Amino acid sequence: MAQDSVDLSCDYQFWMQKLSVWDQASTLETQQDTCVHLARFQEFLRKMYEALKEMDSNTIFERFPTIDQLLAKACWNPFILAYDESQKILIWCLCCLINKEPQNSRQSKLNSWVQTEASPLPSKACWPSD
Repeated sequence: MAQDSVDLSCDYQFWMQKLSVWDQASTLETQQDTCVHLARFQEFLRKMYEALKEMDSNTIFERFPTIDQLLAKACWNPFILAYDESQKILIWCLCCLINKEPQNSRQSKLNSWVQTEASPLPSKACWPSD
């Protein structure tokens, strides 16, 4: 279990860097790199969701302080969104960030942000059935 945690943290850093590069460049080379890595990114998203669903949003942000940036970059990448499965897992990950009973303005703002990020995603990306 500890090894899974280390692996996820390393993968997280790798994908954060990739998404930043993909976000900043729209060259053919960047688009090809995105397409080459899509299957691996989707697998990372699935692992991330499995980890996130076991935590409350405060713990998520303690462990992954830039998770909102990572998910936002993924939500606005048309190559990632071209895959229905990626859309679905992105929504699942975003839902993990929601506070069902926000205790302060930060949590309320986070809930609003999640709704804003999820809104461009197709509604066919159904909620998780855990």
